Amino acid sequence: MLDKVLRFARLGPAPVHGKQSPPSAAPQAGQASTSPAAPSAAKEDQSTAQSLPAPAKATHNPLKDLSLEAFIEKQTPTAWKRLLANIHPQGTSPGCVVASPSRALPNYWYQWTRDSAICERALVERFTRESRAEDLRTLEEYVEASRVMQHKQTVLGGFDDGGLGEVKYEVDCEPFTGDWGRPQADGPGSRILTLGTLALHLLESGDGDKVEYVKTVLYPGVTGEHTGVLRGDLDYVCSHWQMKGFDLWEEVSGLHFYTLLTLRSALLLGARLVSHPALATADSLAASTKYAAAADAITPQLARFWDAERGFVRVTLDHGKEEGASSELDIAVVLAVLHAGRSTGWAKLTTADKVLATLDKLVKAFYETYPLNKGRREGDKKEAVALGRYPEDVYDGVGMSLASPWYLACAGAAEFLYVLVQDLASLPSRPNATFHLTPVAHTALTSLLPPLSAPLPAPNTTLTASHPAFVPLLHALQHLADGFLAVVQEYVGVDGCLSEQFERDGVPRGSEDLSWSYAAWVSAVLERNKGKEAVARVDGVAPGEAGEAASA
Repeated sequence: MLDKVLRFARLGPAPVHGKQSPPSAAPQAGQASTSPAAPSAAKEDQSTAQSLPAPAKATHNPLKDLSLEAFIEKQTPTAWKRLLANIHPQGTSPGCVVASPSRALPNYWYQWTRDSAICERALVERFTRESRAEDLRTLEEYVEASRVMQHKQTVLGGFDDGGLGEVKYEVDCEPFTGDWGRPQADGPGSRILTLGTLALHLLESGDGDKVEYVKTVLYPGVTGEHTGVLRGDLDYVCSHWQMKGFDLWEEVSGLHFYTLLTLRSALLLGARLVSHPALATADSLAASTKYAAAADAITPQLARFWDAERGFVRVTLDHGKEEGASSELDIAVVLAVLHAGRSTGWAKLTTADKVLATLDKLVKAFYETYPLNKGRREGDKKEAVALGRYPEDVYDGVGMSLASPWYLACAGAAEFLYVLVQDLASLPSRPNATFHLTPVAHTALTSLLPPLSAPLPAPNTTLTASHPAFVPLLHALQHLADGFLAVVQEYVGVDGCLSEQFERDGVPRGSEDLSWSYAAWVSAVLERNKGKEAVARVDGVAPGEAGEAASA
């Protein structure tokens, strides 16, 4: 570990290993473009897209014949393997997380700050559970690459004057200098959530070397040599959260629910981290107060996104409509809760009625949008559907025509429901705990789910663990969540490949082996296992019989 600390005394990237042909140039999409996990990183123009041959129809995929349980058991190690293959692949600097190995049509051979943080977070979560030495080595390389990129002069500026809002970098950690939708403050916010979680875990370990690593590399850094990676991001977010920027899909400039929730959670985590006894100084305690105050200032802004008339959380406010969701209905709201809202009321069934209502509106919209969803919601059937980013999306994974469902959207819907299942299943173990069925929650649940064997109580009443509808509701939510993973199974690529999208007729499309798709899968499966154990406790089944491992 100490050798890693000493290496931080220098700036500049470590040498890349191996050689590669230059990746194809990224198309200049202007200031309103899309990225990988937003990912229209390389939107070719429409004429290019229209000239492409029609995708070949998929041959039979034996993965689709498996039961969902068997598929999850087989797919999860595959997802881990392919995700890890996109971290420091041949021809890149250590710590680089490529959005995809795809280098043309589309070109995602870059590292996006946000996407990298989301993918590395999967490793942080596994490391905190299993203490794998190889995961820590990978994370240390990611930290160093992040520090190197922070100190580069970008189109937006340098370390001290806005450069940390840069969106993406080349695979050798040099900044991308073409036109793009910038700044994007959720990038450093996402990195805070990933590395802040790691830092707290290392501090709590009590290991002297690990504590020193946090202090010299992450926060606060070494005076006169370099600022800690987390300090740089926290100070940037604290001073820039009020500024308009581009959304996670890189299409619209404004104030975004995803970005603000990310920044609020990042600031709260930062305030907690820097007040830890191992880091506490007069300066760090003052910084903690500053970060917490900024987070408090964001809180009332988040309430503005709820549209009571239309019944969902709007994705963006104060925008100029360059592109993007003119309906203002977007899966990004659900993803925001998963990536940044776990410890907030947005991720609790007892208080998450507005996000649940947003998911309900998305299900209804995409049921009508994609032909492959036909019949899934007829009558009382109420099955899960294939979801995309937003209903009027036109980015097809290569150019501009008709957008398709996204694997990460389907996995995200499943994960959100599994999180709600865990919250609901905890009611019996919490004395006097109840679930207040607001009209918004009641409408969303009755719309999303088939009729329960025992009906829900009326709106504006409470549901207790002893109510006849409690267990049926728990199982119905779990079944719907499984349904979204089953959609991924139905349209998975050969050998478990998860691209960015799958055609409206089910054929994978767009960037192959998308890192975010794999991270979304492993994260959803982890929450599924937690949800199964929680439901098993309610059902009286031994927890060990309820779930499978989410790591490989």
